[in-house]
Amino acid sequence: MDKLLVEVFFPAAGKRYEVQIPQDLRLYEIGRILAKLFEGEEPGSYREGDAALCDRGGAIYNASCTPRALGWQNGEQLLFY
Repeated sequence: MDKLLVEVFFPAAGKRYEVQIPQDLRLYEIGRILAKLFEGEEPGSYREGDAALCDRGGAIYNASCTPRALGWQNGEQLLFY
């Protein structure tokens, strides 16, 4: 499975992380994984189903798309709300 290295900013924790994500996993699945991973950073802030991946301007990506379908590349900068 091909993976991308992306930068994800978590506003609730005020932190940025570099994470590898699969190119062919749907964003809602990636969001669930990230929510579980970072629940420890800010308990209650990233509940499953409430989180969304956004571009740097805050526009929410379609959760049914994959990073490959969106044309994401290594170094992509994302927000996780």
